[in-house]
Amino acid sequence: MSDDPLFALRGISKSFGAGTVLDNLSLAIRSGERRGLIGPNGAGKTTLINIMTGKYRPDAGRIAYRGRDITFLPPHRRNRLGIGRSFQILSLFGEASVGENIRGALLRKHGLGMTPARRLRRLEQIFAETEQIAALVGLLSVLTQRVNTLPYGMQRRLDIALVLAQDPELIILDEPAAGLSAAETRDLIDLLKTVIGNRTLILVEHDMDVVYALADRITVLDYGHVLTEGTPAEVNADPEVRRVYLGEPVS
Repeated sequence: MSDDPLFALRGISKSFGAGTVLDNLSLAIRSGERRGLIGPNGAGKTTLINIMTGKYRPDAGRIAYRGRDITFLPPHRRNRLGIGRSFQILSLFGEASVGENIRGALLRKHGLGMTPARRLRRLEQIFAETEQIAALVGLLSVLTQRVNTLPYGMQRRLDIALVLAQDPELIILDEPAAGLSAAETRDLIDLLKTVIGNRTLILVEHDMDVVYALADRITVLDYGHVLTEGTPAEVNADPEVRRVYLGEPVS
């Protein structure tokens, strides 16, 4: 793991109307690191992810990826550089099959679009990659099944598959365990441990079991600021974190 940051935010601020959501926030993520982002509702986590991925532009501050300034790059340009993300609210093509969803993501990655001639030249490779990714997330047996007929836990797995289809170096996951049962959450943790591999991970998640299982460092946000950061053990033992995030009194 390199000491130089793969992804860095410096002095990021963002307001909506009169409300300041992020205030002079800085964050540095090293290559190969698994960073958890936690904080109470309203801490600015979703806004921060949207700034990281280009959906929002910051009012102040800079963003760098591999030393390159990407502050004003749109989402699709950041994706092509190697930044992939999932969404808290699933955005899948429900009427299409699992395989069709994955192939669509692969077509975008390969820049083939929907032109028939270009698609045909790479058809074998696309289908092979589709099966590989589906197998990786445990969906090969339902490859031809329509997405909206799948259990919610499998749809979550498909969402992870679509991120992996982009072959990103940096994966940003926005509450991947949202809506899952305890058993499904345990399965998700095992899956992510397997598929993340050496990639860099930024994980926003309310379920602390997921965060503790996957993150080697945790950043705690509070009202748009970094309250603290450290290892899971350090963060868990911090009385201020327990007060702000867990609602426990500080003696």
